[in-house]
Amino acid sequence: MGGKTFQRLLLVPSLFIVISGSQFIPNYDVSAHYEKNQTENRIQQAIRDYLISHHVNGSIAVVKKNDILFQEGVGFANRKRQIANKPTTTHPIASITKLMVATGIMQLQDQGKLTIQDAVSSYIPDFPNGKNIKLIHLLNHTSGIQAPRWSSGNTKPADMVKKINSTSIRFPAGTQWDYNDINYVVLGLIVEKVSCEPLHDYIQKNIFNKALMGHSGFITDEQTVFSTGYLKLGTQLIPAKPLNTNMLFGYGDIYSTVLDLCLFDEALMSGKLVSKQSLKEMLTPGPKSNYGLGLYVTDSKVYSRGVIGGWESLHVYFKNKTSIAILLNVRDKRIDIHQVAKDIYKMMNERHL
Repeated sequence: MGGKTFQRLLLVPSLFIVISGSQFIPNYDVSAHYEKNQTENRIQQAIRDYLISHHVNGSIAVVKKNDILFQEGVGFANRKRQIANKPTTTHPIASITKLMVATGIMQLQDQGKLTIQDAVSSYIPDFPNGKNIKLIHLLNHTSGIQAPRWSSGNTKPADMVKKINSTSIRFPAGTQWDYNDINYVVLGLIVEKVSCEPLHDYIQKNIFNKALMGHSGFITDEQTVFSTGYLKLGTQLIPAKPLNTNMLFGYGDIYSTVLDLCLFDEALMSGKLVSKQSLKEMLTPGPKSNYGLGLYVTDSKVYSRGVIGGWESLHVYFKNKTSIAILLNVRDKRIDIHQVAKDIYKMMNERHL
């Protein structure tokens, strides 16, 4: 008979590669391996119990240095059809989309096609205050522009940007922080203009493909292959309204899985997507906030969060190279998604995994 095999999980999109070897492994400590597995099982069960007791509904993954430590779905992706959430369930990631667009801008800077110190007027000549507003001001939400009134009859990104006028300027660029989706609508259009291709095509080719994000895509009228979102009001779960896809351009029109978000974190932070200099700029907070370029930055971690309709999303990358992704399809005011991530991280580190 052949020797026993051992297995190791390698992180790749939605798939585990099993590496087999012979029974004889020099200096292989079987007892230590068994103890590690037991510890991992206890941690996984503790996280599982925590998620259930806190009524979390969605998908969660924890990856450290390319090792998948936890990946599970909790609750239902669609209650009416009794479809359970899985690690591979896709969910809208809402404003985490901004980080993908910011990454695209930094890639174009690495290619010498633009710099984040360029004035917006270089790409949109008639943009209000465009000579004083730089791309970096859009990226870190210090542009001072205000979103125009959006309506269902005027939702094309270019049309929305055309509606921005001088009366929409709230403060001089770079002097205050005002988180505003319109900044990333403008950036999405600039990516298209500079790269000479649609934003979705650019992100697919230069971010999803490079980061091996095989189960991520774009929310369109035709593409709705993701979980059903719900709003929890008291004890009732109300299905969320359909998303207005055109109005999400550049800041909220991507769906993904928890493992794909962890893959993105690893690719971004390891230099696979942008240069070291561009990454450094992304991780430098702007004035009046801890927001860098597409993500928040603290001493111990970086993260981005999204909320849209019946969905809430968060991915956190810690200094010890632990990535936690949480995609919820029930919005419940009683659940603090940041606290959920903190508690999971604490449980893992208390057990020295």
